[in-house]
Amino acid sequence: MKFNAKKALRVVAVASVAALATTAVSTGAHAAPKKTFNIWWYEKGTAMATTWNDALTEFKKAHPDVQVNFQLKTWAQLQNAGNALLSSSSAPDLSEWNKGNATAGSASQANLLTDLTPYAAKYKWDKVLVPSVKLYGQYTNGIMGAGKLYGVPSYGEYVSWFYNKDMFAKYGVAVPTTFAQLEAALAKFQAAGVPPIALAGKDYLIVHLAYGLVASQASLQWVRDFQAFAHPVNFSGPEWTFAAKTISDWNKAGYFEPNVSGVDAATAVADFQKGTYPLLFGGTWLDQDMQAKATSFKWGKFANPGKLSVGSAGNLLVIPAKSKQKDLAAEFINMVLSTKYQNELAKLGGLPIAADPKYVATVKDPVALLTNTVFSSIVKKQGLAMYPDWPVNGYYNNLLAAGTQLLSDNDVAAYEKSTGDFYAANKP
Repeated sequence: MKFNAKKALRVVAVASVAALATTAVSTGAHAAPKKTFNIWWYEKGTAMATTWNDALTEFKKAHPDVQVNFQLKTWAQLQNAGNALLSSSSAPDLSEWNKGNATAGSASQANLLTDLTPYAAKYKWDKVLVPSVKLYGQYTNGIMGAGKLYGVPSYGEYVSWFYNKDMFAKYGVAVPTTFAQLEAALAKFQAAGVPPIALAGKDYLIVHLAYGLVASQASLQWVRDFQAFAHPVNFSGPEWTFAAKTISDWNKAGYFEPNVSGVDAATAVADFQKGTYPLLFGGTWLDQDMQAKATSFKWGKFANPGKLSVGSAGNLLVIPAKSKQKDLAAEFINMVLSTKYQNELAKLGGLPIAADPKYVATVKDPVALLTNTVFSSIVKKQGLAMYPDWPVNGYYNNLLAAGTQLLSDNDVAAYEKSTGDFYAANKP
């Protein structure tokens, strides 16, 4: 048979095109674009971070068709630019978010957060989120405490004193249970040439210390007045004046290092962990870091003496209004609230809101036992006073600036005026 070269070439060309087309179709079938799920949080080195990472690993396995993009943020990023981030094209599908009127409340009022009420009904979250916990995620006209559910807390937290047991023993100082005993302990350390308190004057530690002293003198009604505007708050009253005067007195007595107004939180925490200072007023989010780094001495915790303590349910998991994967985001929240991960949080030393009590009773980790014991003592007396920056938008920056200035000039009246005027000018 005579070979027809042109015909053969045409056949090869057609076959090649067909093969390429088949390959393209086949490749397209196997490489369909994945769904993208963007998730943010700022937990780092905490029991929550470990627990959420483990939940995210399980989530990825359950959704091989989803491209999960995780970004570690910082508390300050979301505190300072929260609403701008939520309204931008880069808003995530799920994020940890700061609770309170000035943050989650402001975002909900600006329609930047998804109402989670339907998901709460679907997953039966009301069995997990008891009213005293749920209220931190509920907002009406930007005010926390009631209304639609815009965020879900999954843990508790509080601020207390970390103390160096070895230094307390060396200088014969007993763990104080009253404010008078606390001041006697500070004076005893100072007399021995040991500045007693590691403090960050240019960071959140001064904000917490000031409000911790306010809370020590406050009633639950005062907290309701301050947080929810039930009644006017007097910033020259006994609560706020006590706090400002105490910080000024402690500063004059040399209980902080001389340049305390310029110290940041990372430095203050590291100084305590090195054994330089016997006391640090800090939150439960520092527990795991303490366990890892404060290894040259024995340390413990005790609640700030007085009526109330800084603390609440933890920060929220929210679904931004611009989320493209709201159902996936709600599914992840449900995983975090599950008994499996709530139990893991307890095991790691966190403060779960829905762990199995029988399981928690078996936890042997000393840090977990310590932090839960202090928390139980606070909760038992209904002693959680929330956080000071929640009531009005931008208040954290005002409280920080006023606290830093107080450490620089010891002007109690100026501190009261600055914090009081800002609150009055910005409350709804």
